[in-house]
Amino acid sequence: MKSFLKHLSHYMVLFGILLAGFAGLILFSYDKAFQVATALALVLSYASWGIVHHYLDKELRIETVVEYLVVAILGFVIIFSLIIRT
Repeated sequence: MKSFLKHLSHYMVLFGILLAGFAGLILFSYDKAFQVATALALVLSYASWGIVHHYLDKELRIETVVEYLVVAILGFVIIFSLIIRT
């Protein structure tokens, strides 16, 4: 619990990033190109947040960077496939 409270401001930023990204996807549902750009911005922001978070916590390792990039790419592929499917 102590660790969660210590990083609460970091998690609030992540929540804001995700909320803004999903709001953009919903609000611009009429424009597929803009949705793809929003999804790309969302996953890049997520990966950047994770890397900065671990850097500030002095726990940044190459494995962590690769993990965030893989999850971001997977997330983009999923969102992209949902966008082009509809």
